[in-house]
Formats: sequence, structure tokens, C-alpha cells
Amino acid sequence: MKRSLLILALTFVFGTASQVGAITFGEPDGNAHPHVGTLLFVQNGVGFFSCTGTLISPTVMLTAGHCTEEFGNVNDVTYVRFDEDPLEGIAAFPTLQDWLDDRWILAESVIPHPQYDDYSQFPFTFDVGLVILPAPGVAVGTYGMLPPEDFLEDVLAQPGNSTNWWTAVGYGSQGILNPFAQDDYARYKSTTRLIELNSNSNGPGASAKFTNNPGGGTGGTCFGDSGGPIFYQDTPIIGAIVSFGITPCIGVDYQFRIDTAIALDFIADNLP
Repeated sequence: MKRSLLILALTFVFGTASQVGAITFGEPDGNAHPHVGTLLFVQNGVGFFSCTGTLISPTVMLTAGHCTEEFGNVNDVTYVRFDEDPLEGIAAFPTLQDWLDDRWILAESVIPHPQYDDYSQFPFTFDVGLVILPAPGVAVGTYGMLPPEDFLEDVLAQPGNSTNWWTAVGYGSQGILNPFAQDDYARYKSTTRLIELNSNSNGPGASAKFTNNPGGGTGGTCFGDSGGPIFYQDTPIIGAIVSFGITPCIGVDYQFRIDTAIALDFIADNLP
């Protein structure tokens, strides 16, 4: 669920208003998750698209595979920024490229999972990727933590629902579902719940089904949140990353599990 931000370039050139958005039924994140940032990238000569990702070290950002590759080709160019308001400062620069050069970080490379292939093996999506930033990287007080293997099974096995709550963080659209809500390109957060791991759309060891419904302070994810973290409660542990929705932005979401050998081995093999 990456989001096209070609309108961002047009907005800059023509000075029109931009309408891009946030986590569904969420609230502004403030500085609660400074290690969560947004990506702007070009794929196969087309862009900009936006996604979300999480620093797991000063120079490594975890995101979705479809935010790093399309049709077998890695991104032409990828920029990242960790501000709550990533459009801040754009009006002060004469060109879009000047703004990107000054306020964004140009990634050294992006690395999709070697088996990611545009969901062609669905439900085994292999939808995980890494963004490698130039040294010394980005210093923040907290970095995202990788979970132990089978962490999501362990959470579901606990009695009751008191421990089964998660925090989704991202820069995605919420205006599709909630037209009365503010519609900013900004970092938002929301609470969600893990439903199950074994449906036909999950694939064993691939994706996990989470709620995406308003009510009781809960919400979910939408376009632009792809690659963003699903943190366990208020911890920095990343249980899954935003991947896809059968009915996008409403009902349920399917997030790619990080607590599997598929994800953990890939990450370990590609850490600098």
C-alpha cells in the first residue's frame, strides 16, 4: 500500500494545495516514534511514491519489499526523512530537488528480499526490504527492535486480550475512510489488534491479520503506511510491517511478519 506522491512535485511547481494523509482513525504521533520515517522514491522512472519505515540501527531502515522494488528492479532513487511533518520547509527552496537535497537523506541503496516478486507467490509475499543510509546515519534515542521467532504465536497464546494490542505508526492516508478527519502528510499512530495467523490470505509464516476498524481508540493502516511498523504495545519491538489489505484501509489489514526465519534471516544477512 505505497502511495503515489507525484502530486507532491506538481504541488511544488504550481503552488496548489496538497491532500495527503495519515494512519486511519489515529492521532498525531508527535515525537513518540522519532525512529519511524517516511520514504520518497522513484520506481522504473515513475514517482514519487511514499512509504514508511523504521530505523533498526543508525544506517539501516526496515520497510516493505514493495517499497524497494517493482517488476524486478530496485528503486531508481530513495529519500528518507524522520520529521513528524515531512513537508516542512518546502516553500523555502527554489526547486523540488534543492529541497530534497537539503532536507532529506539520500539512501545509499535499497535491498528487497531476494524472493520478493510483486506478490506473484501470494500468499507468500516475502514483502520485506531494507534501506541503507550513509554513515554515520541517524542518531535517535530508540531504535526498532527485532522480535524473537514465533513472537506473534506467543502473544496469541496468552489468555484474554489484555496483552494483544499493538501500535501502528506511519505516514499514510486516512481521508479515504474518514473524510471529516484531518488529512495531512504527517506521522500518525493508532492502536490495532492481532486477529489470527492462519487464514488463506496469510500463508504460514508470511502475513498476520490485524484489525482496521474505528472505535474504542483503535484504527489501522492505509496507503502510504506500507513498510511501517506494527509495534508490540508501547515497546520498540516490531512484530510485523504494513503490507496489504484485501479491502484496503477498512476491516482488516495483512501485515508481513518479522518474527519468522524468512524475515529475520534476510535482515541478519544484510546488516552492514
